[in-house]
Amino acid sequence: MIPGIDVSHWQSEIDWAKVKAAGVKFAFLKASEFPDKRTSMYTDDKFDFNRKGAEANGIYWGAYHFFRTHIDPIIQAEAFCKLVGKPTSLPMVLDLEVAGCKGSKLVRKVKSFVETVTSLSGRKPIIYTSGGFWRPYLTYEKLTDVDWASEYPLWMARYTSQWPGTIYPWGGWDFWQYSDKGRIPGIKTYVDLNWFVGSLKDLQSRFLPSGTLSKIAEEENPQEPSQPIHLFHSTNEVTQDVDPLINLATEEKQVLTKLEPPVSGQKNEETKVSSKKDPSSFLSFLHGKFNKKEKKTVDPLQSQGWIDDVVYRDR
Repeated sequence: MIPGIDVSHWQSEIDWAKVKAAGVKFAFLKASEFPDKRTSMYTDDKFDFNRKGAEANGIYWGAYHFFRTHIDPIIQAEAFCKLVGKPTSLPMVLDLEVAGCKGSKLVRKVKSFVETVTSLSGRKPIIYTSGGFWRPYLTYEKLTDVDWASEYPLWMARYTSQWPGTIYPWGGWDFWQYSDKGRIPGIKTYVDLNWFVGSLKDLQSRFLPSGTLSKIAEEENPQEPSQPIHLFHSTNEVTQDVDPLINLATEEKQVLTKLEPPVSGQKNEETKVSSKKDPSSFLSFLHGKFNKKEKKTVDPLQSQGWIDDVVYRDR
């Protein structure tokens, strides 16, 4: 499950850096609509600002169009696609939640819109709706009128703490808007909260343009440098192709394996002698540090007394 949000001008100016730091991975941004009884398209005041903010902070974004029925669906789709341009992140979205008609008439309008967006953008749009709207308006006359919709991803709205059910004809949902009262850093108002059902790689592979996933993989896994890196290099020493850390670890291991574990109450003479050899040597210094540690012995009677005192003193 991947967290996301959807926003419009109602969220005012958003601090997208804080939104990113809060863990948001994707955002749906309102782009346009044809307001009721108007024939000119309205572009959301914050669409460009939000798109740039999401892109700058590595948040996947998708633009949505609030669908109306008083304007021809093809005109709406063409104006929407012209505004957004080629979608470089998530697919475009049909926001379906109000209507001036229902049944087969509405189905034809919705189908015409998504088919036009698919043709112009080259990608199938996501359908946003709720069961409370879809069932009485889209399947009003005949259930099979909407069989074609299963070919499009579903973003379902249902404000509940329980796992949402399905909407015919989809077998499940891809995105779930589960709250309109979210509060997150970077946004001063309430904001809609969403989940994507899947992992981040699922989101990338299914909903980003082809070729984007390989580019992301290259950014996350940069190639190793072709030249070997020499640590602890000194201009007074001859540089070799062998990693000096490996030499140091090998030499130290050989010395330490020769040391016998110290006997309780006695000093290990070999350790004592080893620590005195070449005190200017860094390796000898390390050996001295290691070898000064003595093996600790445990008195069973003393341990049992401590256990009895701590564990059973309140009994």
